Amino acid sequence: MRNRRLIALGVLAFWLVYYGVCQFPGLGGALNAGDSAKFQTLGHTSILVHGPGYPLVLLIGTIVRALSLPVEPWWAMTFAMASLPGAIANTMAFLIVTRLTRSRLFALAAAMLLGSAGLMAVQATEAEVYPLALCFILSVTYLLLCFVDTKDPRWFIAAVAVYALSFGNHLMMMMLAPVGLWVMIAHHRLLVRGRVIAAMVGLLLLGACQYLYLYWVTHQPSTAYSEYMPLPPTVGELIDYIRGTYFGDLYGSGLSSPQTREVLLDTLSHAHPHVSGPLMLAGLGIFVLGWRRRDSGWSGLALVFGVAFAFVPFMLWYGAYDIRAFHLPVLGPLVVASVAAIGWRLAPMPRAHVVVGLLLLAFAVIRTGVVATELRGREAPFDGMMTALEAAVAQSPVENPLVSMTYYERMVTLYYELLSHAPAPAEYRVTWRTQEEVERREVVGGIVFPTDGGQFLRWVEHRRPDLSCATIPLEQPTAPTWPAEGFLCRPSE
Repeated sequence: MRNRRLIALGVLAFWLVYYGVCQFPGLGGALNAGDSAKFQTLGHTSILVHGPGYPLVLLIGTIVRALSLPVEPWWAMTFAMASLPGAIANTMAFLIVTRLTRSRLFALAAAMLLGSAGLMAVQATEAEVYPLALCFILSVTYLLLCFVDTKDPRWFIAAVAVYALSFGNHLMMMMLAPVGLWVMIAHHRLLVRGRVIAAMVGLLLLGACQYLYLYWVTHQPSTAYSEYMPLPPTVGELIDYIRGTYFGDLYGSGLSSPQTREVLLDTLSHAHPHVSGPLMLAGLGIFVLGWRRRDSGWSGLALVFGVAFAFVPFMLWYGAYDIRAFHLPVLGPLVVASVAAIGWRLAPMPRAHVVVGLLLLAFAVIRTGVVATELRGREAPFDGMMTALEAAVAQSPVENPLVSMTYYERMVTLYYELLSHAPAPAEYRVTWRTQEEVERREVVGGIVFPTDGGQFLRWVEHRRPDLSCATIPLEQPTAPTWPAEGFLCRPSE
């Protein structure tokens, strides 16, 4: 037990250093630069992000700001909300496989394979919410396995406590509820008791109360920005915000498109090119063929595979198939369960067990090095953007320009704007917000950055035929990485 704990601490320390050293070198990220930059803003200023609100992430931001760490706010926020949870998730993978196989060799292989999986490595080094979700998923899974093994209700209550805390990260965590109910039904004689039920209900209500913190944040004067909701909101506006009604057109749309399934399968098969696909198929095959054996190890595998497949309906239902980030709750448990299944099947064959375990571990170590090189090779895409923006604002045709920006550039500008490092005076808007603003103004002048100014003005003249618009060329200090054009729209004579 002591050696297992020491190894687990070593796994945690390794991945903390690994993800910290390989962190994305600036604002944004490869998966969703706009969302990542927005979350990174929490490192220095209280803002509201998109629905469902992520109150736990907002709380992490509050803690990061209170610590005033001697690093860049974007780095501290990314490490706190992604790298640290990612390292914990890999440690949970080690503990899960150790409990299922009694093999530290396969447990280390599982931790290394999960940590070096392409999607996991990228998300744990960018400001994304899904490493935290996976941390909760694997932590709950481990606690449920401990309960199934020991039959001690305290482990189940601990699992409920962690699950309740996860509500504040992402409402997707509701997909894990059927697994908990399945375990509860299978062990109803131990769990359907007054004290146990009371503890569970109390913890779940306490977890749901995290959204009261979200309500509190929306009513604080220090909350400087809200993307989708007025501040302070009405109760109805807050409920719509938590429900994510702004993305309502994506709800259920995935069921009508084969792309959601195809992209999910592509994500799983390319987690480790040429290896993760066969690995998962082998794990699933071993699990299915092990039906007749059905010992405690097989039952544990059923739990972990069940956790992975519990999230598949959400992946197929939600229509944003191009955003692979939310595939991590399926990928993580599936990698862990597959490695555990192989270790469980080979346990009666010591030589094969050692050989296969060493091969998996060796591949995982090599893969970890390769991925580190790839991660370290990333470049910050927005370096120099503020210099280009400052030059554009200085040439504005009006004193207080309305600056129309794409979503990515707007979120990066927001990070600097709330630090008072963005060019002023200017009003920055994402493109569709700029269009709304144009409708309200008699004379409109400003800058289109970095989108096509001509296209923007055609939209303005279509919606406002009373205006006559003209583009104004702007000089760029360097190559036009961020092409910008001035514009001025006045009432037609």
